[in-house]
Amino acid sequence: MKIAPSILDANFGYLQRDIDSIATADRIHLDVMDGHYVPNCTFGASIFRQVEFPIEVEVHLMVENPASFFERFIDLGVMGITFHAETVDPDEIVPLLTQLKSAGVKAGICIDGYTDDDALSDEVLHTADQILIMSVKAGLGGQSFMPESLKKCQRLRNRGFKGEIEFDGGVKDHNVEAIRDAGADIVVMGSYLMKADLADRPKLISDIQNL
Repeated sequence: MKIAPSILDANFGYLQRDIDSIATADRIHLDVMDGHYVPNCTFGASIFRQVEFPIEVEVHLMVENPASFFERFIDLGVMGITFHAETVDPDEIVPLLTQLKSAGVKAGICIDGYTDDDALSDEVLHTADQILIMSVKAGLGGQSFMPESLKKCQRLRNRGFKGEIEFDGGVKDHNVEAIRDAGADIVVMGSYLMKADLADRPKLISDIQNL
């Protein structure tokens, strides 16, 4: 199982140190919130221009008007950008995915914890490189993993989606195997890693990767 640590809970006073501590992960996950689609507001691209990333970086846009954020993160050199299906008109999803692919980044679409997988058309499944399944309600902390998200993953695979499926929200060591068995490829983990001691993080990462 691949793992993408979210750095929301990193110590931004020692950001380079915290990023280096997770260098054995498969990629780093940046959660970008605008205070509109979700109540919280996080960082923009500029804060990362002084940081050296030891591994690939993906961006999860929890924002309204996601296309307005594309260029600044593409310029940052990220490998993938994912936006929420709930934030755009359904007819806009495929053109936006195509725009990302044309820019040379992995194009991802996300469905929130209470959004059914049938919100994604067959054309979206054919176009997207990645689907991010939120296993909680986006933007709210301290939530429990939603078991019904596993069925969404299974249905997407049954519908023929061959790309990468990622899970985000309430992911812990005890539910990663069920996520893998449902057909997912990668999990996002935040506080589980970033609140652990620096010295413990490489082992926590390898334990997930070896499942």
